[in-house]
Amino acid sequence: MLLAVATLGIAAAQSDKNTLEIIESSFRPEQQGVLEKVNIDPVAKDRSQRACARIKLHVNRMTSADIDQLQVHIAGGVQQLTKKVLAYEGNGLIIEMTAKPQTRFFLRHNIYGDSNEVCLNLEGDKVYLLEAQLNQLFPITVATNMKGADVYVDNRYCNKTNDNYVLIVQDITPGEHTLRIEHAGRRVEQKILVHRDNLYFRCDVDIAEARPQFVLFELEPKNAVVMIDGEVQSTQEGFVQALLPNGAHNYRIMAKGYHEQSGSFTVDGAKVTRKFVLKADAAMVTITAGGEGAEIWVNNERKGTSPWRGQLLSGNYLFEARKAGHRTTSLPQSITSNPAEQSYTLDAPTPIVGSVTITSVPAMADVFVDGKSVGQTPLYTDLLAGEHTLELRRKEYATASQKITVTEGKTASLNITLLKVPTKTYKVGDYYNDGKKEGVVFWVDESGQHGKIVSLTESSSRLMWSSDTNEQKRLIGADDKNNGANNMAKVKQISGWESKYPAFKWCADLGEGWYLPAIEELKLFTSNKSVRDAVNQTLAGMGEKLANIGNSHWYWSSTEYNYQSSAGEFCAWGVSMYSGLTLSLNKYSLGYVRAVSAF
Repeated sequence: MLLAVATLGIAAAQSDKNTLEIIESSFRPEQQGVLEKVNIDPVAKDRSQRACARIKLHVNRMTSADIDQLQVHIAGGVQQLTKKVLAYEGNGLIIEMTAKPQTRFFLRHNIYGDSNEVCLNLEGDKVYLLEAQLNQLFPITVATNMKGADVYVDNRYCNKTNDNYVLIVQDITPGEHTLRIEHAGRRVEQKILVHRDNLYFRCDVDIAEARPQFVLFELEPKNAVVMIDGEVQSTQEGFVQALLPNGAHNYRIMAKGYHEQSGSFTVDGAKVTRKFVLKADAAMVTITAGGEGAEIWVNNERKGTSPWRGQLLSGNYLFEARKAGHRTTSLPQSITSNPAEQSYTLDAPTPIVGSVTITSVPAMADVFVDGKSVGQTPLYTDLLAGEHTLELRRKEYATASQKITVTEGKTASLNITLLKVPTKTYKVGDYYNDGKKEGVVFWVDESGQHGKIVSLTESSSRLMWSSDTNEQKRLIGADDKNNGANNMAKVKQISGWESKYPAFKWCADLGEGWYLPAIEELKLFTSNKSVRDAVNQTLAGMGEKLANIGNSHWYWSSTEYNYQSSAGEFCAWGVSMYSGLTLSLNKYSLGYVRAVSAF
């Protein structure tokens, strides 16, 4: 194949006119004093003893062997070619011929054909310089050991090698050239001599050094988007792992709210590890509103009460100070990351006011608006516009509660009749229902108007006191033996208590005021037979009876037992219905639950 390509190139050269060119404009006398390059001195005369001239012909792009085959043809029969000698140095010939004005001659080569004819004015015993060149262009074949390698000739990019690791490069002049191969960041360079018999060149890349290498980027923030050489990379848990060829690569790293980073890196035969921490495109902003209790809103999102301090990304914002029953104040603001600390102050929201007159039967009822005392009836007062909860309270009368809506600049009138509440007393075993909670009385004070009730039902399955292994290994301060409400309050202070304390959660789900009984409260309605019998007599008709003594049941109390086991766990108190006695158990033990509440 290579021989065929070369043959085609030479055939094409033979068909071109003046492939061999004498550059007539280069003709000039040699400077005096320049040393001769051959041992011909002085210029000899021709056979007819006529003076001759010497021409030093330099031929570009042709080997010495080809130059030696050049023939000099003089037009006209009176002039003679006396010498044609290959120069000792450089690509050229020494030609001597009869000197005369308008000497016409051309060069002939058995492969490259005839040159153009030139007409020169020659004087006897003179030495002249003249240039010629071969204008033949050859296709050369470049072979390497890599597919897709970049090929350069004299720093001119030619193309990539094909699947057979070969590239044919057209239109290369004969002579010396620089061939360069680049692949995956590796390059190899060599000098080549192109002529008709030398058109195939091989140049291999070091494969071991050219293998792709891993690039590892660690990112902050972890959700940053990474582009390498214009392609988006896969990001997992804040890392990018990419197998890239050796050489120079460009990157861009972007994340919302952060300044973009870009640059370049080089893979050079080894893994590349880089960490990028993007700088937040944000400022720390403090927003203050005049007055008290104003809420700070940013772009319609509640941030907190005034003053609020937090980080805001660069962009346009609307700051607002809001307060119920007040007109909102606002400030549009553009935020940039410079300066890093910024402060803004909003005017206080202005109140929107209406009025209300309140009378009651009987009079002198205490008036509460949204839980705050505002006076006694009859009452004329200003209120903020909007909806409010009104309550009228008077001893021996039921509390009256209703919603009222106040309109700006208007007066609403209310007249409320209070209902007298008959005095009722309770005893142990009575059913109790005040419309909010119901149960069975198991203790009352001397007046019979205040006491404690036990729930109508108990947990359907046994529950743990605490299901959290960390909570089981510490005391939480639930040490009250007489009032389980205090223990319940301690539990509710614990973050996520609803999932960590199942027994307490069951009681709380019954509604406001219900709690897990302390140990003495639990003993009263479980171990005291007369109280238990009175409670069960009522429960028999409307609820689930308490377990009797001898039953395998046992009930949890809310009281801790300050004893740490060898496993590092603390216990809590309960009552066994099998014996009627108290017992301490690990908090992960399973027991039944009854709730109690005060009235």
